Amino acid sequence: MTVAALNRPEAEDIKVADVRPDRELESCNHLLDDHAALERFYDENGYILLRGVFDQASVAEARDAMLRVAEKLGLARADDPEGKYTGGAFDGGMEESDIYSGIAARLIEHPANLAVMEKVLGEPACAVPIVQYRTYPPNGPTTVVHQDGFYSPGIQDYKPVWITLTPCTREMGGLALAVGQNKRGYFHNTAKPAPYPIPRDAIPDDAWATTDYMPGDVLIVNPFTPHCGMPNRSDRLRISFDSRVQSAANPSAIAATVKAVTPDSITVDAGARGELTVKVDADTFIRVLHPGKREPFEGFADYTVPGMRLVVVRDGDRAVMLRKASEG
Repeated sequence: MTVAALNRPEAEDIKVADVRPDRELESCNHLLDDHAALERFYDENGYILLRGVFDQASVAEARDAMLRVAEKLGLARADDPEGKYTGGAFDGGMEESDIYSGIAARLIEHPANLAVMEKVLGEPACAVPIVQYRTYPPNGPTTVVHQDGFYSPGIQDYKPVWITLTPCTREMGGLALAVGQNKRGYFHNTAKPAPYPIPRDAIPDDAWATTDYMPGDVLIVNPFTPHCGMPNRSDRLRISFDSRVQSAANPSAIAATVKAVTPDSITVDAGARGELTVKVDADTFIRVLHPGKREPFEGFADYTVPGMRLVVVRDGDRAVMLRKASEG
């Protein structure tokens, strides 16, 4: 596969309004006990959709925890499992707030749910310490059309996971995917400023698909699959989160605390994995201050300070990516 991004300074950018997901995503439940067949579907189509496979009590617990946050933000009542929007102002920028800490990890690490993820990976699984939480009100934010892998270089053999905690119909703005487009490399246009928007003509109009999602459903999205969140045109919050799962035995990404920094290296405390020192260079994908924006290598030792919690992705003794951590 060619993975290089595009360089088209004159290209028109794709917008969420351009996406018309007329196709229906297919359930893969019948493949869950045949890992080879599940992987073939994933490689061919760029996703895996599993219906109702997560433990319902654990899903309800995660929903209620996010609703309690939504009530604090003035967006919904904590005792309303439908998440009806109560009209509070939504300023955005809360996706990786510590106010949600632990909700995703508790859900994914529930034994029954980890067993599902083990079938998806074909080996014992663990969570990547990167989570985006979303309590999006009507006419609220939409995620731009993007490919996860473009923003997370170096994380090998992981699978992005999207989970809704309340019923998420098309009206509520669930995820839309460009089916089969994962086999064509990256579409992000590096001739444009971050977030390096994808050109309008890079993805066939008839590739887009979505569905009505229900609590307990799990959507796994290939890191190369273009996708976006659709507009919420309902009267309820879209309560969902994005996470990632990876090999428990050989994790590519680890959560760590910065201990020391030099102009070209970083030393971190990786918990049970001990202390780790890795080289940092101009090719390291650095976003330690803000999870959505790449920071320059110049001055790295000035803005990266002891005590920061980071996700470290390495190749041998070199840091491929340093990213602000979400604590699950």
